[in-house]
Amino acid sequence: MSVIKHSGQRVAIFIDTQNLYHSAKNLYNSKVNFGAVVQASLSKRSLIRALAYVITTEAGDETQFFEALTKLGIETKTKDLQIFYGGAKKGDWDVGLAVDAIRIAPKVDTIILATGDGDFEPLVVFLKEHFGVQVEVISFGRSTSSKLRAVCEDFIDMCDHPEDFLIGYRTRSSPKKQVSQVGRGRVRAPKKAVIAKTASRLRETPPTSTFSDEDLGIFRSEE
Repeated sequence: MSVIKHSGQRVAIFIDTQNLYHSAKNLYNSKVNFGAVVQASLSKRSLIRALAYVITTEAGDETQFFEALTKLGIETKTKDLQIFYGGAKKGDWDVGLAVDAIRIAPKVDTIILATGDGDFEPLVVFLKEHFGVQVEVISFGRSTSSKLRAVCEDFIDMCDHPEDFLIGYRTRSSPKKQVSQVGRGRVRAPKKAVIAKTASRLRETPPTSTFSDEDLGIFRSEE
């Protein structure tokens, strides 16, 4: 669906941090560049508010993450992880995010939800019907609810260009094609000496190091 985006539009962005974090980790084993998410979804319009909703862990290792978001102009709202008898854990900001979006909707033209959670489908419908605002979604398409995609007016699929939204992510380079010999219509085969030299270099090249989950995750205590 085609939507109109112009510089005069007032925009509020609501970031479901946990949803994007786990999607990036499960799909790409990487972490999200939240600054890129804001810039891509904003599309040169006027940003009124950008809020990120975060669940704090027992270890309390999120301080640097909060500071990084603040430097990007993103406000953070935190809630402690609930641990119930028996070890069950719960932590989500669904209700809080929805309440804030409804509260801010009369003051903006566009609401952007950075999440793939289908539980926000009723919120999108409510915002459109009661406030007449344009509601857009940005998230990883492979982990996004089809119902959420169906009701929003614009969807940015971060899976289309993950390198733009992930820190340290690199796309796989495709193998080079052999160059055909002009005039004869034949493919020139590599010389045996070149093959032998290349194989020798590969044997001498040490394997690349790998990163731990701690290096790739936002929260060091997150599993």
